[in-house]
Amino acid sequence: MAISGADFEKLVEPYFRTLFTKMGFLVIQVRRQDSGTQNGFDISVLFFDENEKEREIFIECKYYTTSQLNWSEIFNKQLQLEASNQTATAFILLSPLRNLSNIDHDIQAKAIKLFKFPVEFWTPDKQVETFFAFDEELYKKVYDKPTFDLILDKEKELESLKIKINMLLNKKDSLKYLDTIRITDSPNEPSEDIALKTNLDEKLNSIISKDDTIRIEYHKTRANYKVYLESLQDLNTELRNNLLLWESDLRLKADRLTRKFKIDNTYTAENFFYDFFDEAEKEMLTFCNDFELKGDKQKLLNGVVFELAAQCPLDWRKNGNS
Repeated sequence: MAISGADFEKLVEPYFRTLFTKMGFLVIQVRRQDSGTQNGFDISVLFFDENEKEREIFIECKYYTTSQLNWSEIFNKQLQLEASNQTATAFILLSPLRNLSNIDHDIQAKAIKLFKFPVEFWTPDKQVETFFAFDEELYKKVYDKPTFDLILDKEKELESLKIKINMLLNKKDSLKYLDTIRITDSPNEPSEDIALKTNLDEKLNSIISKDDTIRIEYHKTRANYKVYLESLQDLNTELRNNLLLWESDLRLKADRLTRKFKIDNTYTAENFFYDFFDEAEKEMLTFCNDFELKGDKQKLLNGVVFELAAQCPLDWRKNGNS
């Protein structure tokens, strides 16, 4: 038998407490908004994360069975939440039966940067059905069918859900630094062709010895920059695109500098290396000033220079240097 939207909220309110507790979070409270209250959410979960930091996730519930669920309606809820006195860690749309339509991805991305809390849409096209399958009775009421046709490893799915929640927490923390370059020493490796590392080594061969330990630092600097660049895909695509455009401009400058090898027999790889660093630093300072960026400027400079060296097909040793 079909349930109402109000019934749906009443069912999922205790369900959130159960799931967050099972994921190992210390739940302070789960509350449901009074009917008619316009704060941009239906349910909030207040809890401590694994670092004992207080967090609050706000959920907008939409149990639409026939009506179209339009993105503008959900965007208005985000505006209401931002205008309220709440301090949001994240905003989630929970819609078990209907996907969002007419999404303006550009406005949504800009709003996330402005509001500084991440937004996720838990809808059928994002496999939201598995979210309800931890509780067979709840699943039956939400979908008006049994769960026997849904194969689910509950332990694995609970782990995946916790990863998803922790990713939201990480995104929230990262959004605080949208205008700040934060390139940390990452344990991860960038997703790339192994040939790029070889390429960079070939360039380094012309300026430092093969047993110089600074090579490791140069490779790690580039890797950290690449990992940071990859992280911007979900958090700040505008900054990522601007960084890539800056890379492209520097590549043209590097190409002009290499012409000195042909007109000046005394011009060495070492000259090129330091000349390009100087040029890149000037461009970086202009870039950061233009976009009002703060933070790890030298890490950014080193990362970009060594990334360009890895990408560049030119072997410096063949330009008047042995």
